[in-house]
Amino acid sequence: MRQAGSTLDRAARLIALGACIWFAFAAAWGMFEIPGAGHINAGSCATSAFSESIARGLSLYPSNQWYLPGKPAPATYYCHHPLGVYWLSALCDWLFGHRDFVVHLPPVLLSIAIPPLVYGIGKEHWGAGVGSVAAGAYVVVPIAIGFANFNNHETMTIFGSLLFFWGHSRHQSTEKRRHLAASLLGALTACSADWAGYLMVSPLLAWAMLRAFVLPRGATPPVESRGYARWWALSIAIVGGTFVLWMGLFLAAGKLDDWLASARMRGGDATALRAALAARKNWIDFSFTPLAIDLGKIALPVCALRAIVLRRDEEFYSLSALFGASVQYVAFKRGADVHIFWPHDFAAYYALAMAQLTATLGVLVDRGLRLRRSTAAIPRVGGWAAMALGLAPSIAMAPDAVRALSLWRRTGGRYDDKGTLIRDDIDLVSTVRSVIVPTKAAGNAIDVHSAVGWGWEHVWTYVGPHNKAGDPGANAPASTDHPFWVGRASALSARDQVRIAQKAHVQAYGDIWVVDQRKVASPIEAWRVDEREPRPFEWLVFGGWEPVRTIGTTPDPLLGWEWRVHLGQPAEIPGHYETRTLDGIRLAHNAAVYEGSRTRADTLRGQIEARLDRSVETRFDQGVTLIGVRVTRGAQPRLEVWFTASGPTSVDAVFRVRSTVEARGWTSVVPADTTDREMAYPFRLPTSLWRDGFIYELDVVLNHRIGRERYWGTWSTRAAGTAPRPLDGHRETTLAVLP
Repeated sequence: MRQAGSTLDRAARLIALGACIWFAFAAAWGMFEIPGAGHINAGSCATSAFSESIARGLSLYPSNQWYLPGKPAPATYYCHHPLGVYWLSALCDWLFGHRDFVVHLPPVLLSIAIPPLVYGIGKEHWGAGVGSVAAGAYVVVPIAIGFANFNNHETMTIFGSLLFFWGHSRHQSTEKRRHLAASLLGALTACSADWAGYLMVSPLLAWAMLRAFVLPRGATPPVESRGYARWWALSIAIVGGTFVLWMGLFLAAGKLDDWLASARMRGGDATALRAALAARKNWIDFSFTPLAIDLGKIALPVCALRAIVLRRDEEFYSLSALFGASVQYVAFKRGADVHIFWPHDFAAYYALAMAQLTATLGVLVDRGLRLRRSTAAIPRVGGWAAMALGLAPSIAMAPDAVRALSLWRRTGGRYDDKGTLIRDDIDLVSTVRSVIVPTKAAGNAIDVHSAVGWGWEHVWTYVGPHNKAGDPGANAPASTDHPFWVGRASALSARDQVRIAQKAHVQAYGDIWVVDQRKVASPIEAWRVDEREPRPFEWLVFGGWEPVRTIGTTPDPLLGWEWRVHLGQPAEIPGHYETRTLDGIRLAHNAAVYEGSRTRADTLRGQIEARLDRSVETRFDQGVTLIGVRVTRGAQPRLEVWFTASGPTSVDAVFRVRSTVEARGWTSVVPADTTDREMAYPFRLPTSLWRDGFIYELDVVLNHRIGRERYWGTWSTRAAGTAPRPLDGHRETTLAVLP
């Protein structure tokens, strides 16, 4: 019996260790990345940025104007949640300064501790085997993996509540002060993280009050009454004291009304809960998998029955976590409609519930074997069987967990974003960081074209104010306090591009246009932005979902020529240029067409077509032909769609690429997503500027979902007018189908 038990415990510890290592990697992967758009990145930037005024000792409050000198005004304070998340971020800011890794550091540290806490809770009450099941369950929940580096309130809430539970279990069994302190620290952390933290610890405290002060002796398992009462009283003091603290701070800042307004904004509406859940079904299925959802439902009556029959505090942990997560998710319906991460807290319930479900299975197997009088022949078989059965769902979910991690990172935690376009904006962030930030003076604002989104990831990088602007200026005084203007070529119409290029000196970095408004107007210049695959170390610390970009040190003459020839500016083909890349061959082809060198143009076109899938070739009216596509793998898989033209289209046209998941992945427990996604932004060079015989290419970042996904395209227009129509009579063109 002892030998079997020790073998089981060793196996359980190894499984738990593997789960902890995997989750630590998932949390820390790419922690040093350049923060881009999306919940995980921009949201984390906002938390860290708001905290910098605290780190500098200027205020107790997070401020949305943290980059301004001096103490921030109370009107800028952000007081919608308890301030613990911001104070923790401020500590990291104070220790390490304004660094990209600081954006994710607090949640990464907390997330690394969560699987050991879950394992410790399960092991303390039900044994190492059950603890390993609990840890294994938590680390394969896709939403827990995806948001393990999200510097927001959920991870800190989960960590705090689990520390509260674990410390309490250890304190009951050891009566040691350090375990009492751990539990109290957990309560303080949870109640400093978010209002859901109060909801996750309060049910246990309510039960503990009944157990200690109301129910007769013998109604529950015995506890050391003085130590138990001390734990309860101190925990209640923390819950009440922190709430009074937050209300006092909000009142002192004049933010109580703002806090109440934020609650109303995120609160419920007239939509029935069933309808709301149906609308979020794709999000829920991907975030948890139907398998975990069904197991959570099955476990609920088991957990409730165990709590009623056994009446031990550990049996109430999962129910406490479920209560907090449910109220948070149901009471703030508008928040859940917008934020896919809203149900993150349910991951804690699932892990704890799997522990109780597994413990119950172990008891049932043991009793069944006793009836057959088999336990002597097969020692501890119940423990082995329960652990195997408990781990089976995690093994089934593991492939989805691995795929989900990459997809969460690529989309910044947005997944399908209800079908809207997803852009990580790292090309804009890195351009601002490389081109503008080194030359800007402190306090200078940046002018941002009105069609360009400017989120917290940009504010974090620029560290200064911004102005929404129309066209840039030129020849501004050297003392101007807003010298730079930025925009996106793909967000501009042909008319806008021509006008801006005539009135200012534009520097093009791929899709990004930068104007130093102190310079005089002159023809556009373009810099090559080279991309390569990350090396192993870069893949680990900067993330494996973005190429490594390097901006050239001097303007690229051939790229500049292409822009100028389309924008009606003086254009001269350079004498020497590179054709190492497929896009370089495209540029050389267009130059040959411009020069009238048909033989060279045909040769270069043949080199391009040899690398494309020509089976999708489609002819459209207005002289447009889709000549082929190419799917590229690597850090950022893309679909390249290649066109040739016989001249400009009648209006600016957009080739809309959409994707449809047609079947579930064969190793997946996640059903096919029913949302069709928009995938492509407009061309950098508007189609109404296209030239006869030139080749153009549209890049589509895939962000491939789990399952067989079909990518297809149709033409539309930006404004009134007629888009190119397919001559084959089909309404859409299938571009690629990926498993």
